[in-house]
Amino acid sequence: MAWVVVCVHDVCPSQQEGVRWLLNALDDLGAFPRVLLVVPHEGWSAPLADHPGLVRLLREECERGSEVVLHGYTHRVAGALRGDVLTRWRGRYFAPRDAEFASLPEAEMEARIQRGREVLARLGIPVQGFCPPGWLGARELPGVLRRLGFRYLLGMSTLLEVQTGRRRFLPWFGHMGTGGTHEALVGLGCWVGLALARLGVPCVTAFFHPQDAPRSPSARVRLEQLARLLRGRRPTTYGAFLDA
Repeated sequence: MAWVVVCVHDVCPSQQEGVRWLLNALDDLGAFPRVLLVVPHEGWSAPLADHPGLVRLLREECERGSEVVLHGYTHRVAGALRGDVLTRWRGRYFAPRDAEFASLPEAEMEARIQRGREVLARLGIPVQGFCPPGWLGARELPGVLRRLGFRYLLGMSTLLEVQTGRRRFLPWFGHMGTGGTHEALVGLGCWVGLALARLGVPCVTAFFHPQDAPRSPSARVRLEQLARLLRGRRPTTYGAFLDA
């Protein structure tokens, strides 16, 4: 069986327009179920619980079989970047505002993850996975997730089962919503990911950021590529992929 996991990133109050547009576009393609990466307290100023329409949308998605992943807590950098050289370099040049979990000490990482999971639980939204904003986290992050009982950690091209340490490689393609050089560089990665998909790797991730998605030529190109991929691959979630 060949699968594709379709991810919608940055599900939060400020991005509702783009999120809803993407979900409608994905419905038109039959890209269901999918994975929604949710920010519980965007920028410390936009708690998810204060937006009942978005909460209702998430519950409906879960009831239909989609999966919610905790995507940081504020999605904002909180101090000096930490981690290895590559993590700090990527944070500085590609996620200078967003690399939340590459800028936190271990105790604060644990506190925010626990708080975020509790927020979603009170809203009736279960989570088993975590994806740090920008796919960037300090080296202690897997251990924190293991202690808290999470199932997996999502990286840009990896899926780590935190309880066992097993790591899966997942090629990717997608829309970043940044434009410019960053979008162009991601486009090169998309070419590689789609080439590997044609070679028959078991699972591929297609990610979409809602920023400017309704007006973005890049988003439309990636949706067209996803439509072609869906002719030979079945949509799934990360949890279902791990269960297969």
